[in-house]
Amino acid sequence: MRSLNANSLMIFTLIALSIMVSACTQEKSLATIQIEEQNGLDRILTYVSVEIPLINSLKNSEMLMVIDSESGTSIPVQVVDTIQDQGTSKLTILFPIAIKANTTRTFQLMITDKMNHITASDIELSKDALSVENKTYKAFFSSEYDERGGQINGILLKDFDNQLLKRGHISMHWAPNFSKSISDSYFNFEHLSSSSLNDIRNGRYQIVKIRSGTTDSVPEIDLKGKYSFYGGLPYFEFESTMLMKKDVTLNLLRNDEMTMDSLFTHVVYKKKDGKISRLKLYDQELDVLETNPIPDDAAFVAFYHRDKGYGLGSIRLEYDNTNESGNPSPTYHPYTKISKSSSNGRYWNRILTDTIQKFPKGSRYTEKNAYLIFKVDKDIPEKEILYYQERLLRPLHISLK
Repeated sequence: MRSLNANSLMIFTLIALSIMVSACTQEKSLATIQIEEQNGLDRILTYVSVEIPLINSLKNSEMLMVIDSESGTSIPVQVVDTIQDQGTSKLTILFPIAIKANTTRTFQLMITDKMNHITASDIELSKDALSVENKTYKAFFSSEYDERGGQINGILLKDFDNQLLKRGHISMHWAPNFSKSISDSYFNFEHLSSSSLNDIRNGRYQIVKIRSGTTDSVPEIDLKGKYSFYGGLPYFEFESTMLMKKDVTLNLLRNDEMTMDSLFTHVVYKKKDGKISRLKLYDQELDVLETNPIPDDAAFVAFYHRDKGYGLGSIRLEYDNTNESGNPSPTYHPYTKISKSSSNGRYWNRILTDTIQKFPKGSRYTEKNAYLIFKVDKDIPEKEILYYQERLLRPLHISLK
């Protein structure tokens, strides 16, 4: 498996480049971070995210790092965010580790001089902020509607002869999206107003793009979305929320949509009974989905090219349609659709409604997906999807002492 063998050297190099043993400017540990793997799953590379109390004493010339209590090696830490929790300021920090199944690792959080550490990274934001790349892929943001960058409109696969995944005439990632019953067009994140929030945070291990606001055409819906890209990992995450600020009548509401040209041969997904189904995208057998569609909460859905060996899949991490009052938001026979489009294009998306329907104020729809670039296994095409799905849905247990 590519993710476990050919990429292993690269992954260990990423961690090694981040590790140096050096004297700390502060000998006392700020906190002890204990990480437990409790699910019997080896993790070659994973990122630990933990909240710590705000450190007011940190100077501009200093940085945070963690020291392995057993080996004494140190790993620089990325400060991801500053948050408020019940009136208390906290930092969210991030750092990479490898951990074996059913083991525990302990780290001491320290302050060190920035000059003592290599700033190597396997993730890079372009100077114009319109692309992000790591060892596996390069993702491009659209700029047609927003020069600051919109949704992903292409992904370059570095391990597959720089194959470009795209949809020629529109952005590739077309979600979430919606349409009013009185409109002939539908809208999504690409159509956020010019005054919308568009923020990108560049870090050592993680790059985050956050967008929020409303569209001029459907101002009743408040949109929030966040991309998260990681060094050394063959996937990125996207999470979104649609919140109805006022009553609105729609005839279409969807999320988790990827639109692509004729670049794949098969679709694979997991059914409610846990069984895996594979269908040819350009064969009559795909028509079975007209009467027996993929569930809206299918654990994953993916396209792959059997002969060229690459694939792109959505691992569904979170899916919640609870409204602000804690009750179900309206849907109409939700399911995951595989669409046949012009020029032999193929899409997948989650249909929340495709009929005229009223959505009361407070209706809310949330998703979080990991979009994985994977190598197609000869015998089990979705083997890498299952590997990452198992680990993403069974996170490490992290405690701060």
